[in-house]
Amino acid sequence: MKNLLFSVFLFFLIPRLFFANSDSTEIKISKIDYAEFIAKYSINDTSTTVINIFFDKSSNSAMGQMSIFPLTAAIYPLSPFISVSLSLVSLPIFVNGTVILIKYRKKKLYKVLVHYSETYELPKWLRKKVNKSLEKGQYDYD
Repeated sequence: MKNLLFSVFLFFLIPRLFFANSDSTEIKISKIDYAEFIAKYSINDTSTTVINIFFDKSSNSAMGQMSIFPLTAAIYPLSPFISVSLSLVSLPIFVNGTVILIKYRKKKLYKVLVHYSETYELPKWLRKKVNKSLEKGQYDYD
């Protein structure tokens, strides 16, 4: 019995001893906000535009599209027929908003920015959007 307790104690104690010196203040990528991305990963106008595109798509476009479907569910007690018909229209919009949230998540933004800082190349699908935004000056906030 003592051997079992001793082995369980070592099982939980040894990893804590080895990993106690690791940096526990590292923040998850999903918790980083816009200002921190700009401060840490913005190296030029292109990277700033990439950050702006990702945050604009995820916060404005996706959330706006996804907010319609819960409203149709809230209407159901008042008028089921209207709610069902609105749900048929708003469900594809909700799914599109979900796809946009997945496509423009912060972890992907982090990977794109790290790859860009090493190679100065953007993925083809993003390069077109960045070039268009830089030409139009859409994300010039200065």
